[in-house]
Amino acid sequence: AEQEAVLQYGEDFLQQFKAIQGEGKHGAMITSCICHGCPWQNFMLEGKSSYQHYAAWYYGKAQGAESTHMDARKPNGDGTMTFPQCLKFPGREDVDKTPLVV
Repeated sequence: AEQEAVLQYGEDFLQQFKAIQGEGKHGAMITSCICHGCPWQNFMLEGKSSYQHYAAWYYGKAQGAESTHMDARKPNGDGTMTFPQCLKFPGREDVDKTPLVV
């Protein structure tokens, strides 16, 4: 039940996020990490770190859809994240690839 609640939270967040997702003044890098305390400077998505994505948005090099980046893997990167605190989300092999955000 707890795992289902985490997944539902992600789905609910994404529905609410759609309202601002395409606006030019907003930017986001949404990760599948649910462990908290991960080193943001080491998160890589689409070949760039979270800080590089942030800088591109902040300095106007990325706008609109280009300024939103989402990790579409299951929680904690489908168990592929190598940070010590990021464990595989147990028992969720049957979950689709809907992005999860926390």
